[in-house]
Amino acid sequence: MSLRETFAANLSQLCRNEKSIAFVCRATKINRQQFSRYLSGDALPNQRNLEKICRHFNIDEQSLFGEGRKTSRKADNEAWSHTDVRAALKLVHSEGPTSIEPGIYFAHYAVPWEKDSVMRSTIVVRRDGNLTTFRRFTGLSERRGSWWSHYTGDHKGIILERRHWIYLIGLNSRGNREPSLIALRWLTNTQPMLGGHAMVMGPPGPIVTAVVVSLGDPKFNLRSAIKDSHVYSVGDPRIQPVVIDALDEQGRSLMARSQYLDLSVREFDAD
Repeated sequence: MSLRETFAANLSQLCRNEKSIAFVCRATKINRQQFSRYLSGDALPNQRNLEKICRHFNIDEQSLFGEGRKTSRKADNEAWSHTDVRAALKLVHSEGPTSIEPGIYFAHYAVPWEKDSVMRSTIVVRRDGNLTTFRRFTGLSERRGSWWSHYTGDHKGIILERRHWIYLIGLNSRGNREPSLIALRWLTNTQPMLGGHAMVMGPPGPIVTAVVVSLGDPKFNLRSAIKDSHVYSVGDPRIQPVVIDALDEQGRSLMARSQYLDLSVREFDAD
């Protein structure tokens, strides 16, 4: 295979993960007609255009001129990994806005090993262009040295919406940087609330528990909201009864889902 043919094949492979050839041309500021000649193997880019292509795909020149794994297995693997990451980021940034509005929210979690306790965290929702992002603070106001103070969290992530479910996908910037996932949908209550379940870190490791999210008091600023986010008893007057009722309902729903899944697995095994 000639040098032009090798270059054309490698460039074509990279372009398959892009939105379009036109998108690559705009991003690299290379004339479309000239770029087409590269793809067809009729021409090789000059040094300036070659650097533009390498910078766009985050690869080195060897990855474009090497014949795949036969000449540079390491460079080839690195090239595809960078391309996959770029493609994943483009998917994230192509997300549209969700139905949850920007603001300060309270998330209330059932505590499986403490039935009479409710854990509250603060969620700040923002709009970054079309993308909805969040930051979730947990346990920052707990008394230092207390049991709950060892489970502090500052989760940062994105919010996605699919088929009436809202997903908060985050990564803790503290401790061991564990990931978290919260799945919510709007509840039919007298006030706007979301309910569902969350996968968070607990003493035994990752756990799934019921969660209810409500809009914080408009008078609250972020500092006061974080100060109010810690573990409460179920009967504490600072936790609205409607939140406790919704949390119980989500707990029963989660248990029913678990029992249904367990039954389905048993039936599958029996077959």
